[in-house]
Amino acid sequence: MWSAFYMTGVLASLVAGVYFSMHARRQGIHPLASRMTLGKMNIALGVLVTLFGLNQFTFESLDTIRIVVALIMLVVGVLNLYLGTRNYLRYRTAWQAELKKES
Repeated sequence: MWSAFYMTGVLASLVAGVYFSMHARRQGIHPLASRMTLGKMNIALGVLVTLFGLNQFTFESLDTIRIVVALIMLVVGVLNLYLGTRNYLRYRTAWQAELKKES
């Protein structure tokens, strides 16, 4: 069960990260929309790194190095999730305010 969830999550977050990365760097996109899309990319990559960290705990031989690497990946992944969500919400609010101002 874990491997199905893990592989689905890894593939979905990897595809989403690449898509949002390419979409944000497209020519002619508004800077606020680009930053908002980069926030989505950070969320997707945070999920990816967090899943990699959680996967380290599924191996039978848990030695100190594996636990340290897993904890580092978990911290980096959760931090990326948090900062990506914060940036996405911040730029979405600014984008909506700018759209209201133009109307």
